Amino acid sequence: MSPSNFKRTIRQIHLWLGLISGLVVFILGITGAVYAFQDEIKELVYKDRLHVAPAKSRLPLSVLLPIAEEAMGKDHKISRAELSQSAGRTYMFRALKVDKKAFGYWNYYQYYDKVYLNPYTGKVVFKENAKSEFFTVVLALHMNLLLGDAVGHFIIRWSVVCFVILLLSGMVLWWPKNWKLKQLKKSFQVKWNAKFKRLNYDMHNVFGFYSFLILMVIALTGLMWSFELTTEKKAKILSDTTQLPGLMPVDPILDQALKAAPKTAYFLYNFPAAKSGTVNVSAYQDEMRMYDRQQYKFDRYTGKLLQDGGSFDQQSVGAKLIAMNYDLHTGSVLGMTGKIIAFFAGLIAAGLPVTGFLIWWKRGKHK
Repeated sequence: MSPSNFKRTIRQIHLWLGLISGLVVFILGITGAVYAFQDEIKELVYKDRLHVAPAKSRLPLSVLLPIAEEAMGKDHKISRAELSQSAGRTYMFRALKVDKKAFGYWNYYQYYDKVYLNPYTGKVVFKENAKSEFFTVVLALHMNLLLGDAVGHFIIRWSVVCFVILLLSGMVLWWPKNWKLKQLKKSFQVKWNAKFKRLNYDMHNVFGFYSFLILMVIALTGLMWSFELTTEKKAKILSDTTQLPGLMPVDPILDQALKAAPKTAYFLYNFPAAKSGTVNVSAYQDEMRMYDRQQYKFDRYTGKLLQDGGSFDQQSVGAKLIAMNYDLHTGSVLGMTGKIIAFFAGLIAAGLPVTGFLIWWKRGKHK
């Protein structure tokens, strides 16, 4: 195949994959940009439910859990608690049940509630219907287009596969025929004073080049989730069901986790759904970076430590990459700088289908 025919074939692949996946990529880019600063926005908008006046000591988890359960209601079982170790922060208890086979956002979430407690007094600060919360809707739009997992997740997965191919084919099309200065200016610079057609072409071409590596990382880490390559295998470690059932030893479990990781920023305390399930506690060492965590499994009946996952530094290279997947996807691996980069990358990703469509549309009208 001659170089000209090869490039023509690549252009056709680029065009049709762009037309097929363009709308979905646009939605992913916008929602990804919005979600990049969800923690910072929540700190401002939800300040009253996240912060309370600090006191000398917090109440035991065994005292707070029944209060949260009563506020949640008998039909909504608490599955997780987020226990911040920062002074003046509330504890958040979550009850979540989904139907993965359901179609549509409102059918997918059977219930999704959060209760925020003052850990010093036990007072219910706020009860949230998280199903209607703004960032929950944004995340669902980003992950399954509000269509539920069965349909929406399938569309997202293969649209992102198309986007990866679009990025690669776009680089082939961008590649200059020669590397003379005049040609390089067209490939590396936007001619801001040009007419709309040229300006639109430059924005698609040049912005696509500069964001290539960042968007490729975001897309590939998204596919890691989509194809469940970051999902942990079902644990072989189980609680001893021969033990007499009684109250879960939540306080001794939390005390052990705190003793093992005293510099923890916050704990995610996951309650087991099955009778033989373990209590899984994740100790996050940083408010922003999720990869820096230590994970523990405890017997739900005795509180005995069954598994210590070790610190991030002790993990293998492969395990580290899997642990960093979320932070690479959102940019938080580089802190605030990375979030800003991810924000603008999301906007560029949303803009590429728009500018690409206009290039195709204008050429069609001209012909």
